[in-house]
Amino acid sequence: MKRAPNSEFVTALLDAMPTPQARLVCISVLARWAGASIYLPTESKTMRRWRAAAHMLANGMTGGEIAEALRARFGVSARTAWRDVEKVKRQST
Repeated sequence: MKRAPNSEFVTALLDAMPTPQARLVCISVLARWAGASIYLPTESKTMRRWRAAAHMLANGMTGGEIAEALRARFGVSARTAWRDVEKVKRQST
């Protein structure tokens, strides 16, 4: 695997592999995902749902529309979606 000029992470990762076989597996995984972006959320899923619901409410969506959008986007139950909608409505008043 050809290393990029500023690949300290890759070098450190390969150096941490305990065996030559582990290095080869690591190289193949890195090659497979080369150029891909990895999403590492900095907020909890709940906080992201609340922020999304607040934006939807500010954009004029109704409570039912917001709940359905939260269910589809985040895969939560109807009860959780409605609880989030009610919480955001309480905070916005």
